[in-house]
Amino acid sequence: MKKKADTGGKRGSITVEASIVIPLVILSISAALYVGMLLYQKALLQSAAGAAAEAGAAIWAAGSLDPVSCRPDSGLGSFRLYRRMYDGDRETRLKRIEEYALSLASRNELVKSEETTVEAVVRDYIIFRRLEVKICKYYNIPLGKFMKIFGGSDKVRITATAVSTVNEPAELIRNTDFIIDLERKLEARFPELKKVGDKTRESMNELKERLERFVD
Repeated sequence: MKKKADTGGKRGSITVEASIVIPLVILSISAALYVGMLLYQKALLQSAAGAAAEAGAAIWAAGSLDPVSCRPDSGLGSFRLYRRMYDGDRETRLKRIEEYALSLASRNELVKSEETTVEAVVRDYIIFRRLEVKICKYYNIPLGKFMKIFGGSDKVRITATAVSTVNEPAELIRNTDFIIDLERKLEARFPELKKVGDKTRESMNELKERLERFVD
């Protein structure tokens, strides 16, 4: 009788231990799988942002509106010769790039997102432009309501950002020629402006000589 009682006690303790350990093991495996899927989503978003940034920079240099084909628009009327100075299609291009990035980020998803935001921005610098594409997605966390009780969040945010330089040397040359021609006309009309221009050119030449001496 004593041996039977001991055997029953061991079985009972094993059952209690199993009821505690097995759920923890299952939760650990599920958490590892979910983290792996989120890492995949991060790589997917980064790839989509990079592809959208490259395509967006290409259409910006080509004067196109279609990031999928990256072909210039048909007809000379739709092409903006001096779009570096004034681009009426700027917002349209940015919207097309955002839509393209969103379509790329939505392909082959393993986890469905609850919210997605895409932002495309073109930053103008002195001699070049840079296109930045940012994709942000929010995913629900399993047992998120339980996390909220302790002040945590029930969602996880994944962000991907990509940058691409707009390569348009021909446009830069055209704009520079346009500015030089305009300057000459203004100097011919306003002699005082020519004096200011001469002083500016002298200062730039001195700076150039100093830089050359420093490099040598």
